Amino acid sequence: MRRMRAALQSTLLFPALSSFCRLDVRDRQELRALDGPAVFVANHVSALDAVVMAEALPPRYRNRSVVVAAADSIFKRKWEARLAQVTVDAFPIPRGGGARPHLEYLKDLLARNWSVIIFPEGRLTATGAIGTFRKGAAILAMDAGVPIVPAYVDGMYEVMPRFRRVPRPGRVTVTFSGPVAAEPHDDYDTFIARVEAVVRRLAGPKGEAVEPASATRSEGPNYWY
Repeated sequence: MRRMRAALQSTLLFPALSSFCRLDVRDRQELRALDGPAVFVANHVSALDAVVMAEALPPRYRNRSVVVAAADSIFKRKWEARLAQVTVDAFPIPRGGGARPHLEYLKDLLARNWSVIIFPEGRLTATGAIGTFRKGAAILAMDAGVPIVPAYVDGMYEVMPRFRRVPRPGRVTVTFSGPVAAEPHDDYDTFIARVEAVVRRLAGPKGEAVEPASATRSEGPNYWY
């Protein structure tokens, strides 16, 4: 399956993305310090963020990563769920309760040298601003003993925000930070707050605005993550 996914990405998925999206990856050399699995986090502005993050990652992580996605979004339709699983290895998580077994499975993947891509705002932004990060990524990283790698995705809000169905051409930049490890004094909340601060710093002036909690109320309750 990994070989088939890699072939689909290189021959179909990434070329399709490049037909309207000029992707620039910055500071990917920050990932050279990684030795083992990690939890990759980024702001969430578009339904195509998972594809952008997959292409931005080095192949050694791209080919051994799962993307956490809402079980009641793309997984509502069987064809869309299958497409997401085949192309980016999407993994469904319930928005509300009942997430513990899914969480344990992700921890087991990390223990087996797989990585996890997660969007800790838990939903697409409605305004383009970064929302408050949920602590699921911190739970995974701290319990599995792996670092979090923050990234900032810039430009996807102009290319394909949540209210557009057809993308428009644009330039997209993914900027990576170095790995962030939990400190001895950290709990889940303080750790994810430090990670959110890194993403906002990567965003520069755009990181100063905070997505209001009411802006995405129509999308349902926040995910556990």
